[in-house]
Amino acid sequence: MSRFTLSRVVQARFWVVLLLMAGGCASPVRTDRVQYEQSDWISQTGLTGLRMLSPNYDLRVTAKDEILRQYLPEFMEAALVEYQKVMPPARDPGEKMIIYVFNDRPEWVQFTLGFAPNHTHIYMHIHTGGYMDQARATAVLWDIGREHTLALVAHEGWHQYLAKCFPEPVPAWLNEGLATQWEGFDIKGERPVFNSAGNYMRRGHLRDALSAGGQDGLIPLAELLAMDAGYAVVKTGATVRNYYTQVWSLILFLREGQVKEYTQGFRRLLADAGTTRMQAAVRAYRAASSGAEQYSSGEVIFRHYITEDMEAFKEAYREYALNLVF
Repeated sequence: MSRFTLSRVVQARFWVVLLLMAGGCASPVRTDRVQYEQSDWISQTGLTGLRMLSPNYDLRVTAKDEILRQYLPEFMEAALVEYQKVMPPARDPGEKMIIYVFNDRPEWVQFTLGFAPNHTHIYMHIHTGGYMDQARATAVLWDIGREHTLALVAHEGWHQYLAKCFPEPVPAWLNEGLATQWEGFDIKGERPVFNSAGNYMRRGHLRDALSAGGQDGLIPLAELLAMDAGYAVVKTGATVRNYYTQVWSLILFLREGQVKEYTQGFRRLLADAGTTRMQAAVRAYRAASSGAEQYSSGEVIFRHYITEDMEAFKEAYREYALNLVF
């Protein structure tokens, strides 16, 4: 995780902005890089806050942290640039992406009960942070502290980007693994600089998993590739920590180019992910490969793009993980 501390100059600029917001009218607000429009906002449940319209985002915020909410447009526009570098959009989102950031969990619960009644039984298992509703491609979060909230909105913002800009689903291990890449960042001037390897929370959890063994240790690779985020949400403790930690380190391993074969395959996967090409590849693999019926879709994708030699991969990944945290 980063240490999120804004300079006094930046804080002063934010306070000047706040003083200029009078009468609840829409006010143009500008940082050095991102211009956005700000106005008072009332939620469907009667909560009052601010609405900020940047070039690509519609941010609706009741969080009381004034520095956090004034930094969100800059932060998310910068995150979007990085998302697009990893997976260029397959289609235009068509409209601004909506993100809600409530002040606390009770506000979040109140809104969620009306916003996503069909998924409340899943979302209520979330005790820190929030979710991205796939059907509406909308992120609904609450403030869990400035630094952690920014890490969270960057994570859920990735899920939202995929939902908006890609026509086909992405396997959970890839989707969640890439989402965790945005949790680590530093602030340079007014811009976030994302540093995937600098995610110290995930590093600590990976160290614990490597040391623990057994049920609290690493999840077997085939099982990890078959899991979905919904399964992880309803679990608690080491299981959910290890799931997100492993997909974080798995993607980091593939991105960093430790093994050329894996990295080249990963690049091909990123080029096809979220499109009909990946779905066609899965069908072709199942048709051509003996015994493929025993593999989950996540494992088929991994085998097709990354490697068939799962044992060699597990050894290489474990060596990388040990070097990463010890």
